[in-house]
Amino acid sequence: MVRFLTPLMLALLAACATAPRTDADADSADAAHAEAPAQTPPPVQIATPPKPLFIAPQPTPGLVALANLSQQQPTAVVKAALDSAVQGLLYTSESDYPFQVFVLPGAGAPHVTAWNIKQKVAPIYVQRPDTLPLAKRAVEARTLATLFKNYVVPQDWWGDDEKARAPKFQQLKKLLTSQLRYVHVYRVGPKTPWGLSPDIDVFIVGTTAQGDLIVLWTVAIET
Repeated sequence: MVRFLTPLMLALLAACATAPRTDADADSADAAHAEAPAQTPPPVQIATPPKPLFIAPQPTPGLVALANLSQQQPTAVVKAALDSAVQGLLYTSESDYPFQVFVLPGAGAPHVTAWNIKQKVAPIYVQRPDTLPLAKRAVEARTLATLFKNYVVPQDWWGDDEKARAPKFQQLKKLLTSQLRYVHVYRVGPKTPWGLSPDIDVFIVGTTAQGDLIVLWTVAIET
C-alpha cells in the first residue's frame, strides 16, 4: 500500500522522523534516567604500606668498642675509659689494692725505662707511712702478659670470684694494648736478698697518641 502514497505524504513522514526532541520528550527522558538505579562505583583500593622492620638501637660505644678500635683515641677519652675499666678491680697479693689512673701531659717522650721510671712517676707519687722513699727503691721490669697472667689465663685454683673478674681484666688488658704505645710494667720496692719486699709499687705505663704518659698504679704486698 505504501507504493500508493503520494510524494507529499512521504515528505511529511520523513520530516516527523527527523524532527528535534521537544521539551516534553526531554522531561520524559530525564525522568526515566532519574528512576534508573544509580550504579555504585567500585571500591577504592588503598595500598597497605609494608610493615617497617624493627631496627634495634645501637649501643653507645663503650669500653669494648674502644678496646676494639685500632686507631688510638685522644688522651682524655683513654683516661676516662681506663677509669671506668679499673673500677672495682683489685690487684691481689697478700693484700688487695685498687688501680689508680694518672696522666702526665707530654711525658711520653723519652720513653719510660727501668732507668727513668722513678723520675717519671715522681710528680704523682705519694709515699705511704712507714715505707721506703721512692728514690731508695729498686726497680724490676715485667711484661703486661706476666702481670695479668693469673687474672686472664684460667688457673686450677680459680673460684667463682676469679672467673667472674677475668673478663674485666681481659678488657682492661685489651684497652691498654690497643690505645697505648710502649706499654711496660715496672715494680718498684725495697731491695732484699730474695727480691723486692715487702711493699711494692706496681706501675703500668704507656704513651697516648698525643704523647702523654698514662700511669696505672697499684701496690703488691709480698713478704
